[in-house]
Amino acid sequence: MTRLVSMLLLLAACAGSTEPPHDEHADEHAGGHAEVVLTPEAVAAARIVVAPVAEGALSPELTLPARVALDPRKEAIVSAWIGGQVDAIAVRTGDAVRAGQTLGTVQSPELGEAIAAYRAAKARDDAADARLERLKRLEADGVAARSQVLDAEADHAEAEGALEAAEERLRILGVDPSKGDPHAGEHYVSHVPVRSPIAGKVLSTEASVGRRVDPGDTLFHVGDLAQVWLLLDVYERDLAAVRVDQPVGFTLEAWPGERFEGRVDQVGDWVEPTSRTIEVRVVVDNPESKLKPNMFATATLAVAVPDGRRGMVVPADAVQAIDGREVVFVEEEAGRYEARDVTVTERTSAQALIGAGLEPGQRVVHEGAFALKSELEKGELGEGHAH
Repeated sequence: MTRLVSMLLLLAACAGSTEPPHDEHADEHAGGHAEVVLTPEAVAAARIVVAPVAEGALSPELTLPARVALDPRKEAIVSAWIGGQVDAIAVRTGDAVRAGQTLGTVQSPELGEAIAAYRAAKARDDAADARLERLKRLEADGVAARSQVLDAEADHAEAEGALEAAEERLRILGVDPSKGDPHAGEHYVSHVPVRSPIAGKVLSTEASVGRRVDPGDTLFHVGDLAQVWLLLDVYERDLAAVRVDQPVGFTLEAWPGERFEGRVDQVGDWVEPTSRTIEVRVVVDNPESKLKPNMFATATLAVAVPDGRRGMVVPADAVQAIDGREVVFVEEEAGRYEARDVTVTERTSAQALIGAGLEPGQRVVHEGAFALKSELEKGELGEGHAH
């Protein structure tokens, strides 16, 4: 009896079950056509960019290490022109400055000595000039000898040279020698302004109030970041693939997922004997100052080669790996994206060639595909949801 009851219970359980048998292939098929639906607000938050796919061929490219640098014409190491003590700092790191703007001042007793030397040189020059003029008049009257006039001319030339040297020293120090006239009861100027020779930003500050400085000591570093250089080291064997005005794309660790663009401005004429590389300069506009001097980058240069394999060309980031499959997201309608299985036949760091899975004209997500992948994996992104 016990055995019969057990068999009846088992049959009843089987008859009441409505769950279909598990089909792994059906799951795989469903996963390949999964959809993500987002609200307009979520689309904006994910920064999704969609564009029609077109048939084409990948261009082989060079991938090269690179570094960001400043144009030497737009960079200045601002130093002390005279020994003394820093007594004021007018700027901070990151401040924008104008050409000629005072960054700080150095108090120096040597400045008073320089002004005194200028005044002494001017007095000697004035005396030599007056003596020469007097002797010229006396010579004309037949009173003074020609030799006296020649001696006076030599003395005057020497005095003028000493005055010019004293004036130049004050000019370099940025001081007006008319300030501090002792005859007017004024004191000698003792503060030397430290000015920026270029417009830009204060990149670093080594000055501190009270610091003792000698001539040539660095106080400020100023640079113009509006346009920077990207310096590439191209191997000798690849030099034929590089030309002036060639477009260059590059990425940096500091800005993941963002690609910057520039053009080759100069191909160097010097081969570094150890590494066998030639420096190539790329000029890059930098309106947001995202590119900082000494950043490292990875640059790519497209090399045009005819008769390449053809297919649907999409950005490399448009292809995402989900559960071991490669997919791209196709926009079915605004806010609705289907994860479409594709076959990638070739790829570079910037592009992927799709051999199967896409048709010309289909609207593919170029930017924001990773966010859609995350939506499928996590089930939420902003206000969107996945089917």
